[in-house]
Amino acid sequence: MTLQQALQANIKIEPGQKVRTFSGWCRRDKVLVGGYEVGRIQTRRARGRTEVITIKDNLYMIGYDVGWLVRQESEEYGINSSAA
Repeated sequence: MTLQQALQANIKIEPGQKVRTFSGWCRRDKVLVGGYEVGRIQTRRARGRTEVITIKDNLYMIGYDVGWLVRQESEEYGINSSAA
């Protein structure tokens, strides 16, 4: 998803609180479309590695993929989203 498509789809990412863990830190950012939460982006950082997971309900995808979240939301509600 390009920046222009994200702006047209009214996507905002609200940063979550950074939580310190034994091995590093973890943060869950909310992904909002039109003011409604459609999923989260979880980032875990440990010494020498960073993991990013895109989460929608009980589904997840490895990596940072906001377009996938918007497509999942569109399929769930039967919305034809040309921005995704």
